[in-house]
Amino acid sequence: MARRNRKKDNDSKKRKILGILLILFSILLFLSLVTHSVWDDQRIKEQDNPFAIDFRNQVGTIGAFTSYLLFFFFGWLSIFLPFMLTLLAFRFLELKWRPNAAPMVWFAIFVSVLITMIFNVYKLESTAQSIGYAEGYGGYLFFHLTRLVSKIIGKTGSVILMGALIAASLVALGYRYPWLRVKFGLPVSFDINRLLRAAGRGIVGIPSFIFSLFRGDKESGTDEEYDEAPEPNGEFGEVLQASIERNEDGLSLYENDAESEPSRKEKKRARQKAAGKSAQKLASVAVGRETKDYIFPGLDLLHDNPESGPAVSPDELSFTARALRDTLETFGVTVDGQIEKYPGPIITRYQFKPAAGVKVHQITNLSDDLALALQAKRIRIIAPIPGKAAVGIEIPNRKARMVFLKDIITSDVYSDKRLQLPLALGKSISGKPFVTDLAKMPHLLIAGATGSGKSVCINSLITSLIFRLHPRELKFIFIDPKMLELSVYAGIPHLSRPVVTNSKRAEKVLSDAVGEMETRYKKLASEAVRSIHDYNAKKKNIEDKMPYIVIIVDELADMMMAAASSRIEMLITRLAQMARAVGIHLILATQRPSVDVITGLIKANFSARIGFQVASKIDSRTILDANGAEKLLGNGDMLFLQTGQPEPVRLHGAFLSGEETAQIVRFITDQFPKEEKAEGAAEKNEDGVMEDVDLGDPLFIEAAQTVIRHKQGSVSLLQRKLGIGYQRAARLIDKLEAAGIVSAYDGSKARDVLMDSSHLEKLMASRSLTDLNS
Repeated sequence: MARRNRKKDNDSKKRKILGILLILFSILLFLSLVTHSVWDDQRIKEQDNPFAIDFRNQVGTIGAFTSYLLFFFFGWLSIFLPFMLTLLAFRFLELKWRPNAAPMVWFAIFVSVLITMIFNVYKLESTAQSIGYAEGYGGYLFFHLTRLVSKIIGKTGSVILMGALIAASLVALGYRYPWLRVKFGLPVSFDINRLLRAAGRGIVGIPSFIFSLFRGDKESGTDEEYDEAPEPNGEFGEVLQASIERNEDGLSLYENDAESEPSRKEKKRARQKAAGKSAQKLASVAVGRETKDYIFPGLDLLHDNPESGPAVSPDELSFTARALRDTLETFGVTVDGQIEKYPGPIITRYQFKPAAGVKVHQITNLSDDLALALQAKRIRIIAPIPGKAAVGIEIPNRKARMVFLKDIITSDVYSDKRLQLPLALGKSISGKPFVTDLAKMPHLLIAGATGSGKSVCINSLITSLIFRLHPRELKFIFIDPKMLELSVYAGIPHLSRPVVTNSKRAEKVLSDAVGEMETRYKKLASEAVRSIHDYNAKKKNIEDKMPYIVIIVDELADMMMAAASSRIEMLITRLAQMARAVGIHLILATQRPSVDVITGLIKANFSARIGFQVASKIDSRTILDANGAEKLLGNGDMLFLQTGQPEPVRLHGAFLSGEETAQIVRFITDQFPKEEKAEGAAEKNEDGVMEDVDLGDPLFIEAAQTVIRHKQGSVSLLQRKLGIGYQRAARLIDKLEAAGIVSAYDGSKARDVLMDSSHLEKLMASRSLTDLNS
């Protein structure tokens, strides 16, 4: 194993050396082509001793001869050769950043060849007898290729063929880069691969079709009926299409089942590769999807993982296992048998069975001693491992490897059609992608200290849902008191209302969510169904289907410290208890995992929880009902407690940079004009003010000024200051609440004023108030 690892390192060094040499050669080649001179070509043809010539080429004799040969055979197209060699060099160097420009370069070469051949068509008459590269734009090779094509299909046919190929390459490039589809308005439902396959089947079937014209039997008519049958659609059609696509990489749908084991493994790898490439297509899990003009974000918007291979070398694993055994024996803990090793991107779990007579608490008390002996940052001990007669010790790797979200989204686990609301959390300690379903949780509680990776996790969860679900299938409600993390998603069509950044308005938003939940329950009762999935299955028209609603609160502590915290707790509890069946799900996050924020009622209704690094065991028990979160490493290291599982599992969260998030949001929002972005949002502007409230009372403005001036809102205040009766004052208070000026009713307490005079001026300038005062 060690010899194989050394050989791999030597191969890597050779590849990097070759990459550096290729870059140097590309620079010299480019310089020789740029400084090519016709005078040098004449001297090469005339002189017998080329080394006696003082060439004008900047790379000397070698550069003059190289550029002469390349221009003779390929013409001006040889200028692409240095760029192709540079791309190859980048692959050899294994850089963390590699330009994704290969499709662009090949497209430029292909189109340039076609354009060159079109020009050559019109030069054939005057240069039919010439074989010099100067007479043909693409050199000797493409000049004669053009002459051959023109002899076969003629001059006009050659131009038409090459023009069609240029148009087809433009379309293919547009579907390689999704942002080009948006730029040039290409249709979403168009599938270039499917078109090419259909064209190939059509060409192959021409002889059979001609033969069938001379057959008058009934069998021919039957075949024609099947040929005209429409393609399967709906969920079964999508599964069938995905199966066909996975069988394109050398797999036949009619192969014999008796295959060799290596062949099966190769086909499995081929299917995994195909599933990764078609992750976006496999996203269509909802029944009856109609995307219309919406284009799903492509995988090229996410960063590739620059590192490959195991994170820990076999030598390092063996060394750490021996050091662990020696340290345990020093403290009187004997290991029975070999120590098993499970390496991951961030940590490695060493699993062993203690000898007879060794107590478990002897091992758990050695956490700090083992960390000191092994020079580890933090060590987590699982004693015993649930379901096994073994103890696990998780030790951080000396060099951590980052987990990228693209690795999770391109995995087969994420492409599983059974997942209704897939959440790409990251990778397990063994390095396998970990994806769970929010619809089965049905709610999620996230807690961790500042800088532990909580915000990155939320962005990863949002992105994994956006990549899978259409805006008609999923709606978000974002409550972001910090005004930083979730506000970047403003304008995406998945939002049912603008991002709420005022903690005091969160109560109104949650109250509206409860009202939506009750409305949905009435719809389910009218259709005699028990869940949103059954309801949508009965609706054929997509406008009649109910989308999932995911409410994400980035900082629960700010809401729970508000004046109406008891009502907020009641609304959250009610949604958590009842909203699952109607497709409303909650994701709550906080950096203050204390009992006054994560109350008993909230905790009892959130069985799925994620704990990031915290400061103490008390905080860990508050989140997970167990110790362990205080031993995490930070930077996305988490413990995930699944619904129905007794113990949490350790995961390494997927990383999503701010640049990737901005690219995804920009890609989505660029598809819709500004007037369409506001469509479907709540009737509030970005400041949370209702714009089209039916005010209906000429005293509304004066009442608003009164409550803002006295910084409290109550019926008795309006009665005293405006000299009106109770009924009219109560109606004014209700209108002030609907306009977002005062908070909701909270028992005997006075209503909080949510707006200042500057916001009131915006409200007075709105259309509804203008109509009222006119």
